[in-house]
Amino acid sequence: MGRIAGMECICCYLLGRKQQSKTDVHHVRVGHGGAQRAGDFCTVPLCHDDCHQGKNGVHGDQTYLRILKVTQIDLLNATLERLYG
Repeated sequence: MGRIAGMECICCYLLGRKQQSKTDVHHVRVGHGGAQRAGDFCTVPLCHDDCHQGKNGVHGDQTYLRILKVTQIDLLNATLERLYG
């Protein structure tokens, strides 16, 4: 997770804008119950104040995911491509 924490926000990157706050490591959630989360391998970097915890972020109304037409799995794929591609 250290490498993920050192990356810029993948959502900001895909939106073509500069990250404005610290990077959080977000555990991708797809098909999990409310209290469950994916393992540490399935994580993406998201800026804390906007794309992660912000009103339009993944823990908000997910507007940015709709603008990008992506799911959290797509963010994971983009993260892995930046790491290893």
